[in-house]
Amino acid sequence: MEVDVHFSDDYSDIVGEGFDLAIRIGGNDDNRLIRKVLAPHRMVTCASPAYLQRYGTPQSISELVKHQKLAFKHRGSVVSWQFHTPQGKQLLPVSGRLTLNDTQAILDASIEGEGICQLGVFFVGTAIQQGRLLPILSEFSRQESSICALYPTKRYLPLKVSYFLTLIDECWQGKAIWDF
Repeated sequence: MEVDVHFSDDYSDIVGEGFDLAIRIGGNDDNRLIRKVLAPHRMVTCASPAYLQRYGTPQSISELVKHQKLAFKHRGSVVSWQFHTPQGKQLLPVSGRLTLNDTQAILDASIEGEGICQLGVFFVGTAIQQGRLLPILSEFSRQESSICALYPTKRYLPLKVSYFLTLIDECWQGKAIWDF
């Protein structure tokens, strides 16, 4: 099997661009695609030990106002952070001295002590396991839309797509293997 991988924080037109398969969070946005849930997903708010030692660890969502937050700009808009509280979903508009449009850049900046980030656990799990990032405000973390495979509706699923999905099923077994 040959794999040609394209990474992007933007949505690609899978059908129009001729992709066989996409892995996305959610994926309910295109009725031309078959959606297969692969694993659960949740967002984690975290920062480096050096940042927390220098500026302190926020104990509440409201304390985040006093901290440097690494903002993610997606499709021209800064994405608000989401928290689950007893009162329901709480959105926190994010602003700071650093706004980035690439999640890898946000992860790198957070590890380097530039601020607090909120990213998917699949993205920060290894850094947390290695102690390069520490989760904060974990009691407000919540499950998000699942990680899904999406592929064009076809009468017969190509063997390479079927094989790839089988490999993921065998490796992940429906679990977030990257979670800490």
